[in-house]
Amino acid sequence: MTTLSGIYDSAPMQPIAKIKDNLSIWTLGKWQHFRVDYLEPLAPGPAMVVDTVASNGATSIAANGTINHQIVTILQLNDSEFLHIRFRPLDPVEGLIWEQAGQQKFAARNVHTRVDMSVSDLDPYWATTTFFVFGINRDMNLETRNPPGYALPQARFQFWGNRMILTQHPKSNDAAVQRKLEQGDLEVVRATIGVTTWLPAEGRSN
Repeated sequence: MTTLSGIYDSAPMQPIAKIKDNLSIWTLGKWQHFRVDYLEPLAPGPAMVVDTVASNGATSIAANGTINHQIVTILQLNDSEFLHIRFRPLDPVEGLIWEQAGQQKFAARNVHTRVDMSVSDLDPYWATTTFFVFGINRDMNLETRNPPGYALPQARFQFWGNRMILTQHPKSNDAAVQRKLEQGDLEVVRATIGVTTWLPAEGRSN
């Protein structure tokens, strides 16, 4: 088994934590801290394929056209669930991730990166497509673009990864300590939570 030094390492996909490990997750603009109570894989089979043409109620995506970002329903979760996911297009289209519709994922000031079939040329394990989804009503959205000069009848994306069920660590009765936990203060987290893995479930602009 390959030992990963980081959550985006280019290697076959592995869980980023084990059952009973701690996770510190960036969500809703702060760090929240959890224990992993359950873990299982989501295999890259047909149930994990989404066709954004069909799910948009269309018959095709036009040449140089766009399907605006929409919720990927197979990745919707209950409150205690967490997904660690990679994805790839199965057709010659580009996918862009939005977290909670209004937040670009894999973006900087002047770029919002797109995933197309050529990613595998430099990244055979699709590690750079890794993203996370956490909890209910914090849905991942996918935008589809069709750069070829011809319409396509489908725009399919394959997803795969790991599903976890988490339990949140109790909040501190000390407001100052709780504030530092939410800020991700390393010393306070280490003393209160213990060893943890830090994960960015949602995008962040600064």
